[in-house]
Amino acid sequence: MIEADPAPLRPRDSRALRRGALFVALIVAVTAVVAAVAIHLKRIDFLAGLERRLEVLAVGRAQVVESWLDGMSGPARRVVDSELFRLFATEVDMAGGDIADLASRTVPVPEDSDLPAGLTLPLAAQLPFMENVLTDFTAREQYLAGYLIGRGGIAYVTTAGAAALEPAQQAVAARVFKTGEPVYGPLRRVPSGLSLSIFAPIKPVQSELEHLGPVGVLMLTAPVGPALAGLLQQAPLAEPGERLRLVQLDDGGVTEVAPGQTPPLRPIAEPAFDTSQSEVPFARRPGLGGTGAVYSVGAAVAGPAWWIVQEVDAGAAEDQLSGFITAVVAIAALIVLVVCAAFGALWWRQSNEHNAALAEQFRQLGTRIEAQKKLLDSINNTIGEYIGLKSPDGSYRYVNPAFARAIGRDVEQTVGLDDAAIFGRGTADRLAISDQRTLASGAPVTVNEEVYLGSRLHHLQISKVPYADESDETHGVISVARDVTALVEEQTKREQAVQQTVAALVRAVELRDPYLAGHSRRLAGFATAVAQRLDASPEEIATLDIAANLSQIGKLGVPREILTKPERLTEAEVARMQDHVAHAATVLRDMEFGLPVLETICQMHERLDGGGYPDGLSGEEIRHSARILGACDVFCARIEPRAYRAGIAPTAALDILEQNSARYDPDVVSALREVVESLTGEKLLARLTGD
Repeated sequence: MIEADPAPLRPRDSRALRRGALFVALIVAVTAVVAAVAIHLKRIDFLAGLERRLEVLAVGRAQVVESWLDGMSGPARRVVDSELFRLFATEVDMAGGDIADLASRTVPVPEDSDLPAGLTLPLAAQLPFMENVLTDFTAREQYLAGYLIGRGGIAYVTTAGAAALEPAQQAVAARVFKTGEPVYGPLRRVPSGLSLSIFAPIKPVQSELEHLGPVGVLMLTAPVGPALAGLLQQAPLAEPGERLRLVQLDDGGVTEVAPGQTPPLRPIAEPAFDTSQSEVPFARRPGLGGTGAVYSVGAAVAGPAWWIVQEVDAGAAEDQLSGFITAVVAIAALIVLVVCAAFGALWWRQSNEHNAALAEQFRQLGTRIEAQKKLLDSINNTIGEYIGLKSPDGSYRYVNPAFARAIGRDVEQTVGLDDAAIFGRGTADRLAISDQRTLASGAPVTVNEEVYLGSRLHHLQISKVPYADESDETHGVISVARDVTALVEEQTKREQAVQQTVAALVRAVELRDPYLAGHSRRLAGFATAVAQRLDASPEEIATLDIAANLSQIGKLGVPREILTKPERLTEAEVARMQDHVAHAATVLRDMEFGLPVLETICQMHERLDGGGYPDGLSGEEIRHSARILGACDVFCARIEPRAYRAGIAPTAALDILEQNSARYDPDVVSALREVVESLTGEKLLARLTGD
């Protein structure tokens, strides 16, 4: 072994120290530049994401408000399209729109009037009728007031109790006469809250007069305070500091609309955006109402001069960015400290006689780390489950080879893609829901998904957990997917085999007793429908479906002469007939359904008062599924013909069940009546004559 002389390794002058200090300074400078660039890029990405979020929220809420306005103005369109109002408005307009001149002009009496048909009256005489029609319409549609306005701005027909037109309303009506387009007036404050006026043009009834434009304007005033308050509610998943605001632009300036608050209309003296533009672009600006600095985006509402402004407090929004900045600064400081420590260690190594032992320790540590890395890599590379790590933006930061092979890509090609690029938009939307649940709950989430891998449908059981760093800050989602396609297909085959067995047994029963043909299928239809009405679990619904179809299987052991006897059975024959429950248990005992099918069949003839068979169970001793099946079986048996009697009407069968509430579960009977009276019941009963 050759031993090195440590003397040449020790510094002989300060030149090595100066070079080391220069190197450390260079590392510090490079680290600072890299940190600054990373923060700058993160800020750009943060602002872009924030802009997209606020824009989507503002535009989406604006579209909701537009749909609401369109629905609210729908009744007005029915009025202005009415022949009655168009004819009346045309005649008034041709008379000059002066109420005083209406007495000299006559028109036929409207068909809706109580006056004799064929009579003609002066327009002035028809005013009370038109006022009554308009008053009834506004009351029915829950408007506050209604007006028919002429070219001179005079309302010649108004609803009962309507206030006089204001100059601003007359000006809006004049604009409608000029443009021929419907207009929404500005929101106004009324004792009940807020109101909105809808101005709709009335076109002449004669086609040759359409070139003259509108002959009248219908103005309807609607209460909108509660509706707007609901539309402007903040989204349930809103970020801290987010607010949704409605801004109105009118002749008086800019006003914030705050329904449900006092006052509901709040003038804004100096809005922080250009009111002459058609939109409010994303920017950092003072908030509406002096709420401090905010980031905001606005979207115009088509129709009225409204804007939906979505804003978030700048401080609350930038808290997300400040965490990243803190992390980058901490990492940069850590790098500097590591470099300084490394430099110090190197200096110490050159000047310390124990440098060889220290180097050996680091070598051994590196060997152990490398061995652990190889172990983890070998596990990830050979495991059959699909493992992936997703960033908060949905892109994959890591996938194991099994994942890459399953989607037909290399690992390097997969990293950076998201679920939409790998599986398609529909599957990606479903996976995103479980990702959000995982991040929101901070706990593991397991879901079952169907995805196409290599053009073949696969069933995956996916377990997801949040990925957090040492400070418990979540940075993504780890997903582990297991391909359970073979298990699902095997389960499907078993279910199909059970269904085929059930169908074969049902056919055997129907061949044995022709009067039972269709009974099992009808019983299954009513029993599952009643269970759904009672919000039963999927397992109970599946149990009822199978049990109903097999409910008559025990009658294979009953003598045929008893099953088809045209007279009523004797007591001994009834006892023989009741043995069908024991026969059913014998036939079905060894069949594996995975559900309490046999128990339900054996208890379906038990009654709440203990008067049933075979065990005389009562009350809660009887399974809920058996109570449903028992009531539905009696109903179906009553409405179907038998060898010894004809069937009765469904309503009569229901009356019998309701009169025996001590024997049959009243909740089940009530749900059965709802089913019988529904479209589902009609379809099931319609098959009665065809079975």
